[in-house]
Amino acid sequence: MVAACALVACGGDGGASDDDGSGVDAAGEGDAGGGDAAGGGDAAGGGDAAGGGDAAGAATLAEHRDRLFRGNAALGTGADVCARWASLDASRKAVFLTLTHRLWISHLGDGTPMVVEVTATKLILGGGANGTTCGGAENNRLFLTISPRLHAALAGTWNGTRTITDGAQSTWLHTEDLAGPHDPFTASDETDTGLSCLGPIELGGSKPPTAQGHFFLAPADVVPVQRGAGIDLPADPLMFEIDHDFDCLHQSNPLCPNRDFAAEYVTNYGDYAPTWAPAGC
Repeated sequence: MVAACALVACGGDGGASDDDGSGVDAAGEGDAGGGDAAGGGDAAGGGDAAGGGDAAGAATLAEHRDRLFRGNAALGTGADVCARWASLDASRKAVFLTLTHRLWISHLGDGTPMVVEVTATKLILGGGANGTTCGGAENNRLFLTISPRLHAALAGTWNGTRTITDGAQSTWLHTEDLAGPHDPFTASDETDTGLSCLGPIELGGSKPPTAQGHFFLAPADVVPVQRGAGIDLPADPLMFEIDHDFDCLHQSNPLCPNRDFAAEYVTNYGDYAPTWAPAGC
């Protein structure tokens, strides 16, 4: 398997999930706006409800998305949560929605969706300044804060204990990407179900995308995360970077021009509710 993954994190063959997010209620689609390349480093907006990191009152994917977007007023620009969501370009919305859906259908050993254990959204990065960049280490990904419980499960996965299901018929596993964790993180896990590649060639039975996450394994590893012009985050022992690899060249934008990545996601993992918007918008 590792030899087949020289250029991409790739997972084994697994069945498509029928779970479309149980309770994903599309509250209306936000208008696509001119989001900037920094993807979440915008000035804070006002009028948002506090307490976005508290998962106790959230039961559906829609409600978890709401708390994770509403809880950080620096995501997007505008006077309130609706204006902030509308300010994101279509690629940033699609990145947030596909990745939160993947975290919803991936479960810890007791059946808890991974997204329940996400406490905050730090950055939402889309396809660059115009939303059309398909790859790149500074684009098309989320930076999150996770709970100690999820961190422990991810660390266990890195060390070979595979207890987190991957939204299909397998689990998350120690990354098979020969590039390893994204700098400066020191550990990386990915979904077993996903791409199957031999170098840049996608093999039969592939079920893109592969989800790949990066984190600090030990307290001594923790440093600030600085990457390019758009990523400058203070040190956080519970920081988690996640993106999707839709093809063997690591293209990660669901709305990559002239590609059907978003449709492939729906075929393989279910409806990610692309028209979702924060409650009341």
